[in-house]
Amino acid sequence: MTNRMETLVACVVMIDNEGRSLLGCRPEGKVYAGWWEFPGGKLEAMETVEEAAKREMREELGIDLQNSSPWVTLVHDYPHARVRLHFVRSWQWRGEPRSLEGQSFGFFSPLDWPTPLLEASEPIQKWLLMPKHWVKIQSGNALESLESQKEKGFDGAILCGDYIKEFDDWKKRLMALGIKEIWVDATANDEQQKKADGVFVDEGQNVESVIHERFAVKADCLNWEGIAQSGALFAWVDPAIRVASSAWLRLLSDNPVPLYLTNVKINDEKLLRPHGANGWIETI
Repeated sequence: MTNRMETLVACVVMIDNEGRSLLGCRPEGKVYAGWWEFPGGKLEAMETVEEAAKREMREELGIDLQNSSPWVTLVHDYPHARVRLHFVRSWQWRGEPRSLEGQSFGFFSPLDWPTPLLEASEPIQKWLLMPKHWVKIQSGNALESLESQKEKGFDGAILCGDYIKEFDDWKKRLMALGIKEIWVDATANDEQQKKADGVFVDEGQNVESVIHERFAVKADCLNWEGIAQSGALFAWVDPAIRVASSAWLRLLSDNPVPLYLTNVKINDEKLLRPHGANGWIETI
């Protein structure tokens, strides 16, 4: 715990049509000059995060942010300040970005970010690279179902229960379908977890059985601090919670990791962008 006063900051992850995000280099005369970060700035009195994001983009880059959606909130202690960073994402703006504060900037692929990067922005890189559309495999006929639903573009898979025992075989077949990450649930033993790209801690499973550095847990707005400290990569949302509901908005108000829905079946991730979800998980 700390008694340092928090500074509230809006940070904007602007994403272009090629999936690149805009990063700016702090100009001379500012703290951490020469370091790269996402554009944004402090909230003014009575300002919402969305209002601050629009104002900062106008002041820093001369653009009109058309819309933005909440994504994650990170708390970071720098020597000079403790900041609560409210990251929003935006795919729509009017105008061409210009340097209005003497800063260098550019659009960069998550695999090609400039350095040095401010520490608080580092988690964003791995989140931008995560799969958006997961399939949780609980059925022996899952492969047939996946082959008939190729248009859905699944890019992540979670093997559950006994199917984990056949991990090597499943991996070959799933990768042939274009799935780039293959996880297991937390019933997997240590050796099985080592083979996987991550561990999905499902309902009723114990996170303490996880040895993998990449894992996901159930979203819990009463335990965001604990989830942040655990190092979880993302959180899945109870299927009873609907987007735009009060329960969803509570989750999204201070979540330290991206959220994945478990109760939708859609073909286009763009439908989730206005709601703040990073992606979704379908069960087969």
